[in-house]
Amino acid sequence: MAANPPLKTQGVISSRLADETVEIPAAWRTKQFVGIGIVLLLAAWYYTIGWHSPTGDSQKADSRSIFDLVGFAAIGALIWLTTPVAWTVAATTFQEAIRRKWMSALLGFAVVMLAISTFFTWMQPGEEQKFLRDYGIGFTAIMTLIAAIFLGVALIPPEIERRTIFTILSKPVTRLEFLIGKYIGLMITLLVNLAVMTVIFLLAYAWFVISREGIGKAFLADGLGVSRNGLVFDLVNLGKALFLNVGTLSIMAAVAITLSQYLSGITAIIASFIVYFVGQSASYWERLAGGTGAASEAARPVLPPALRVVVEAIYFVLPRLDRFEARERLVNDLPIGLNYIAMAGASGAIYTAVLLTVAYFSFSDREF
Repeated sequence: MAANPPLKTQGVISSRLADETVEIPAAWRTKQFVGIGIVLLLAAWYYTIGWHSPTGDSQKADSRSIFDLVGFAAIGALIWLTTPVAWTVAATTFQEAIRRKWMSALLGFAVVMLAISTFFTWMQPGEEQKFLRDYGIGFTAIMTLIAAIFLGVALIPPEIERRTIFTILSKPVTRLEFLIGKYIGLMITLLVNLAVMTVIFLLAYAWFVISREGIGKAFLADGLGVSRNGLVFDLVNLGKALFLNVGTLSIMAAVAITLSQYLSGITAIIASFIVYFVGQSASYWERLAGGTGAASEAARPVLPPALRVVVEAIYFVLPRLDRFEARERLVNDLPIGLNYIAMAGASGAIYTAVLLTVAYFSFSDREF
């Protein structure tokens, strides 16, 4: 008797049946068109006018390029790909993230340390203002970075290990929608944490200035006292610096998600931190590669051709996280130009789009 032929098994669960389509509601498409229209207007305004400010305001008043527009295009593409299904995944991801006990503990610790930050100014007598600004920006960046990396690495692999990915992808959910939803949910979580920390720190900073100078003198831009340019200027500048951190978080969240597709949990976490610290030193690699860094031509090292090619390759793939760093301008009472924020955000959007594309190719080829 002939053996029964082996049954043909399906290695990958289809994320959407071939004859099943999910129509996007007209109201949702309208919102997407409005969002994309706003991005297009901002891109046109930026590229033609550039939110122009004096070079001293941002040091990059006239360095616009076509690559900045690519960043705006990436933001528009993300808006278009954010379907109602992806938004549902994002909302679920956000709810799961805020229910994690370690996330609540991390946010609580950050809030307490920022609220009492004014009590640490004794560590730098005579420069309390600079210390407080540097402390607030640096501490907020570290806390949100930890959240971005640990959450990003733990988004997709647990779904595969618990096999809940079968249930999710058996519904009318494409893998692209799942990935984008996870990323947006992570970013919402990080933005909420950043917003809470920002409010607490700005309130602590305002209390410090007012308690030192009085509410009347605190708002005067007289070049004297703790707030030499006025409390309003300080708060706006601090707000801009903290907003720049969104660019770092968007890149590092994408880095963590992408690395989690190729590496184990702890390895992906370590690699993400390495990417962060190397990305913060991107200007150093630029000088090594013979770019337009801050160093003079005489100060740039002369590398052998083969080594220069390696350095240029490293610099090419590095995320320019140093573009989101503004603490030096803060401690020196220099304004942060809006055009600089726009250029940094555009470059961050490009890198994020590339990383999410790499993550999608890996995720789409996986068999569960």
